[in-house]
Amino acid sequence: MNRGFFIDVQGTLIDDIDKRPIKGACEFISYLNENSIPYVVITNNSKNRSEDFIEELRNMGFDIKNYIDPFYTLKEILKSKKIAAFGTDKFLNVLQEMGYEIDFEEFDSLVVSIKQDYTNEDYVKMIECAFKAKNLIAMHGTSTYSKEGKRYPGVGAIMSMIKFASNRGYEIVGKPSFNFYDKARALINLDFKDITVISDDMIGDLIGAQDLGMKTNLVLSGKVKSKDEINSFPQEKMPNRVFSDLEEALESLKKGEI
Repeated sequence: MNRGFFIDVQGTLIDDIDKRPIKGACEFISYLNENSIPYVVITNNSKNRSEDFIEELRNMGFDIKNYIDPFYTLKEILKSKKIAAFGTDKFLNVLQEMGYEIDFEEFDSLVVSIKQDYTNEDYVKMIECAFKAKNLIAMHGTSTYSKEGKRYPGVGAIMSMIKFASNRGYEIVGKPSFNFYDKARALINLDFKDITVISDDMIGDLIGAQDLGMKTNLVLSGKVKSKDEINSFPQEKMPNRVFSDLEEALESLKKGEI
């Protein structure tokens, strides 16, 4: 039976602090390539153009064959060009390069991505925009993200706050949305049941993958630091396997365990 992998980037392939490959990460990708094992590198990158981020990863030593990020699905979901958008300057620049018009007075959609230094006034502005927007878009559904060893609220956490404050639902563009995972699945032409997701994010990646029938492997090289941190999850939501990093996962793969 043909099996494949979805592999996360931040905290799985590259370190959240020094932005370099994590132990065993380059070797894991090389092993998949050498053995013709289908895979997709899946990331919630929303700071860089897709082609720039792929090139950055390749310059680190990752010979990536298949890749997807939220920009691949954004245009399918966000039809209106008039948006109120929140995120880093790089993210806003990419949106404008894609043809979106950022205007906080006249807009149809609210779009939110991550930013390290959001202020209370930013959250106030998001909530006000949420009341006015026709639809609310989250670039992804991360619970937290790590930067310089600290955990910050992810887009999922921010949008949950906005939903609670405005009583408005929202749509997720990146992980763990069905549209994102389905587009990634199509790249390797496998059923969800034949795919294993490897990530450091329980809420933002793995639980959503489980709901679609995928197997899940958690690595402790990113935002989750130990198995103790996931003890609050119900047993049915626990990952199939937990590894310290991709070096350990690679040894398991070579033995045919995953």
